[in-house]
Amino acid sequence: MKKVVYIVKPGFTRVTFKALVGKARNSVTMMTGNPAFATPNPSLASVTAAADKLEAADDTYNFTRSKLALTDRGNAFADLKNLYRDLGAYVQVASEGKKEVIESAGMDVVRRPEPPALPPAPLNVMATATIYHGEVLVRWGASKGRRIYKLYQTEGDPSLETGWELIAETGKNRMLVKGLERFKTYSFRVVAVGAAGESPASDAASATAA
Repeated sequence: MKKVVYIVKPGFTRVTFKALVGKARNSVTMMTGNPAFATPNPSLASVTAAADKLEAADDTYNFTRSKLALTDRGNAFADLKNLYRDLGAYVQVASEGKKEVIESAGMDVVRRPEPPALPPAPLNVMATATIYHGEVLVRWGASKGRRIYKLYQTEGDPSLETGWELIAETGKNRMLVKGLERFKTYSFRVVAVGAAGESPASDAASATAA
């Protein structure tokens, strides 16, 4: 029997400003205190703040009809879309593709009759020290089918499986790592997370913090 996997459907097609605010706030309400979503990423507070910002920007534009207000509303709309999309990626991973769990976050689903393949390991991982003390910029190539990436760091031998520490989860293909010890070498690797699970770890990239 084939496993039925459900995929989060953002529902952005022809969505209005007010409808997006409503979607975001409904998900925040339904995810608050929901044991299936212990550590939402992005935080529910940040989603609420973005919804408040879009609502205020829409009200301002409707009152003033100015070009500046129009630009502000468009930026706030894009910001909330991006946050809600990232929240949907978190829900996808946390729900393990279970319809009832996704719907408990106030999100719509699309049925996928066959489990998707694991995403491939991210390629072209690069770590570069910035001009600022204790900062390293880590970048990597996109992994097809990913929802989020997990970034790991080690101060030890990167060829060993021990010593790796998860330091971030992100939907982006880069991360600025701060607070590192100066003149110390750090290694990084990335794991792509999709609806079917996690990819193998990428090759490691190392850099010495300035």
